Amino acid sequence: MGTPWLWWLVIGAAWMIGTFGGGWMLALMYKSLHPELSFYKLWALWSSLLGCIVALVFALGLVRF
Repeated sequence: MGTPWLWWLVIGAAWMIGTFGGGWMLALMYKSLHPELSFYKLWALWSSLLGCIVALVFALGLVRF
């Protein structure tokens, strides 16, 4: 059912969209609590944290199975 590289492309696209979208939403919420902080730095912080968490979950899934 499809080629393996296509599945990895779909998973990678979902990972990137989810990470940047989730980081954007968390940055918006945190910016409303602390308006003096930079939105783009908050976005980078939350996106990198979410990306690391997802990478850890994928790594644990690969090791386990």
